[in-house]
Amino acid sequence: MGQAALECGKVNRGKIFFPLNPGKLRFGEEINFNIYVKSDHTGSGQPEYSLFCRRGEIFNPGHFSKIKFDYTQCVYYHRRDQDNVEYYLNPDLTLVLNAQFLRPKKRLGPTLINNKEVYLPLPIKNVQPEAEVNFDVFNKSKCIKKRDYTYDIFIPQGNICQPALIDDLHQKGINYVYFREQDGGEVLKYLYHNLNLLLKDNERPPSKKAEMLYDTALIWTRRFYYEKHRRSPEEMKTGFKLIPCFLNILSQDKQHRQWLPGLRRHGEKLHAHALNTAILGAAFTKYLGWPDNEAIEFAQGALLHDLGMVEVPQRLLNKPGRLSKVEMDLIKKHPQDSCRIIKEISSLSLNPMVMIFQHHEFGDGSGYMQGLKLAQINHWARILRIIDSYEAMISNRSWREKYDALDALQEIRKDWSDRGIFDTNYLIEFIKFLSGK
Repeated sequence: MGQAALECGKVNRGKIFFPLNPGKLRFGEEINFNIYVKSDHTGSGQPEYSLFCRRGEIFNPGHFSKIKFDYTQCVYYHRRDQDNVEYYLNPDLTLVLNAQFLRPKKRLGPTLINNKEVYLPLPIKNVQPEAEVNFDVFNKSKCIKKRDYTYDIFIPQGNICQPALIDDLHQKGINYVYFREQDGGEVLKYLYHNLNLLLKDNERPPSKKAEMLYDTALIWTRRFYYEKHRRSPEEMKTGFKLIPCFLNILSQDKQHRQWLPGLRRHGEKLHAHALNTAILGAAFTKYLGWPDNEAIEFAQGALLHDLGMVEVPQRLLNKPGRLSKVEMDLIKKHPQDSCRIIKEISSLSLNPMVMIFQHHEFGDGSGYMQGLKLAQINHWARILRIIDSYEAMISNRSWREKYDALDALQEIRKDWSDRGIFDTNYLIEFIKFLSGK
């Protein structure tokens, strides 16, 4: 997690506008924010922004034709509409942090609440036909007159999932069902059971096994990061058991680097970044020839490396623009806080703990916590610095859209060339790893 981009918005007479890819606008749906187009620079030296689609209008083919005819590459929205845009673009995101971490102003999303209950998404492919579910499964529908959703029971707890129900959802193009946050423990039991059966099925390809493993691990990671009262040594061990399963899947398929990138859930949420980093770290360390026990320990540390960020106010993590020194100092405490939280729960071996503490150290001495030069940085931390940077860059952030993989590597290579931030040997191997060589 790092500093926001320096130029995140455009200024027009004291107003700040942010770019938006018009391809993300959906036909036939109401727009809950004003959309602007940018005109040529005027004599004032500043661009002008004209209202293109008003809040409350339906985005229709006429709007799209206008954008295409004018060769418009970007539309814009006002800074005050940032929450509305986030809610529009990410209606399925359900991250709910403790109250002290929420933005002080009213949020329209991504929290999905119905009757004061929080609902989380579950990919339909993980609901097993002709099997009993031990939690209530819900379907989501949008309220016509409101900006939120309603959730209706789709499969009651204790009932058998009928194949016809799943087929009907697939035909409607629906990919997710939902469960109540409070039922997360039962959902994990259900997924663990199904996962154990799937891992023993020699007919299923490793990529399909990895998909379900990822979905299960994502729910576990979310609970461990944000539900403080659920953190315990037993819970940590339960989650860590998933890592050897992943290494086993990698060993079954030498072509795993072809489908590995597709496992990631794109987003800007802390727990998804942590899990993506852990999986990428496990695969890369095995590529380097590490023994399983060390690759597992590396993945464990990577999975928890940003745990201290849960103590940073959410408004700072989502803040567009440059952070103040005071705000950046709060961010810079997270490696130390990660180590402290882990020690309060259980323990990791020395290398992963040092790796977590040093994962924001730069080779030129400009990093934190201690401003170490490359020769002083633990080798595990040098690897995590590369993986952490790459994974963050190919993920969406509130102040920028994600980089594609090649652009991210070029940016990392530039940082290495200009400042010597990264370890040369590990960076070369990482590029080879991603290229499939």
